[in-house]
Amino acid sequence: MKPSKTQYLPRGAVFGCIVCLGAACDKSATPQGAPQSASAAPATLPSSSQSAATPTPLRPKPARPYNVLLIMIDSMRADMPWAGYERDIAPHLTQYIGKSCIAYTKGYSFSSYTAKSVVPALVGEYPSAMKRDGYFFTRYPDADNLFISERAQKAGLRTLSGQAHGYFLPALGNNQGFDEYRLIEGGVDLKAVTSVTGEKLTKLAKEMLDEPKLGTDKRFFAYFHYMDPHHTYVKHKGHPDFGNKARDIYDTEMHYTDAQVHDLLEFARKKPFWDHTAVVITADHGEGFGERGHLRHAYELWESLVKVPLVFCVPGLPPRTIENVRRGHIDLAPTMADLMGLEAKPAFRGDSLLPELFGEIEPKEKRVVVDLPRADLMDRRRAVIADDWKIVGFGDDKSFMIFDLAKDPWEETDLAKEEPAKLEALKKIYAEESAKIPNTEVTGGPPLKGAPPGRRW
Repeated sequence: MKPSKTQYLPRGAVFGCIVCLGAACDKSATPQGAPQSASAAPATLPSSSQSAATPTPLRPKPARPYNVLLIMIDSMRADMPWAGYERDIAPHLTQYIGKSCIAYTKGYSFSSYTAKSVVPALVGEYPSAMKRDGYFFTRYPDADNLFISERAQKAGLRTLSGQAHGYFLPALGNNQGFDEYRLIEGGVDLKAVTSVTGEKLTKLAKEMLDEPKLGTDKRFFAYFHYMDPHHTYVKHKGHPDFGNKARDIYDTEMHYTDAQVHDLLEFARKKPFWDHTAVVITADHGEGFGERGHLRHAYELWESLVKVPLVFCVPGLPPRTIENVRRGHIDLAPTMADLMGLEAKPAFRGDSLLPELFGEIEPKEKRVVVDLPRADLMDRRRAVIADDWKIVGFGDDKSFMIFDLAKDPWEETDLAKEEPAKLEALKKIYAEESAKIPNTEVTGGPPLKGAPPGRRW
């Protein structure tokens, strides 16, 4: 993106004031910790589902590139309140997104668990194509995968990341390209997610964003990853008790995490860099609560596991939802690079979403691929979604399932036998998309589950 010479608008200018966040701005908001109604009405954003023959740009492009603050919330499902979920599990984010952000309601992660989703999202490449080892908790070798943080670092930006779990230990290669990469105080869980870490991560993020010249004299890319919605689910004092089922306790975890992210954004909003900072909010994967008999995540590519929020909060852009198209994390790194004014050299596999975010073009449907390469604990899966139809390939594509997501969004009915012509058409699309993704052999590790003898991918 080549910046124009137009005036840089402050965040919230479209509303006549700097945007407020959460209950601090809404006197009628339910106090934190008060019981929430299961039927609380979610906020409604303007929709971009209707096509326009000649779209009108929503605002001029900025006079200078943005800082980018990336917030990932682990295991955050797509059915959040701003996308229609009736339980008010994220009051602060719902209000913030309703005032300040563009939300895709059909966003997709790269894969269905952290180790095959986060690093691919930071690189902009499908996990099957990346240099990696063969373990479930995957290591990505240094120098073999070009991170968005490395691109930003090379361009002179300050690069920061704070993390709260052993999934993000530097030994696994997650720290590539970050000037400062820190773990929360007191150590991190190395296996199960049992610790409550949101407050510690917020404290760490504030410390890292409190550099005097950050974002003004020195632009930045910062990434923080909240872990608490990940299983094991626990209840939190001062937050609603929705019940004792797994989804109920998960919803309390989301309410707690929402408060932590709100605290971080309120801090950032008071910093000099805020008016020049784009906030990106998404998840590394979703979470299963019995859809197709699946609990938690990983191992499969069902919608509950890979459909995630995808939210861009760009200073001055009016809020809206984009409902009519699907977008995957293949476009996340190139979009963040474009926001930061980085050259896309080498080129990304995906596309920057800035033209449709700024209203220069009308969003159009395109195919989405979600990818689960083999590891020691799981067999290969791949899915392609095209025009509301989803095809899932198992193992070495020896068998397939197909679903009509428009009529069957939770994939309850496999139509492969009932609609053989549709199956064949989708298999051709699947083959076309798979041909674009090289199968990179893993380096090191035990045998791969389900692989033929000698197969290392």
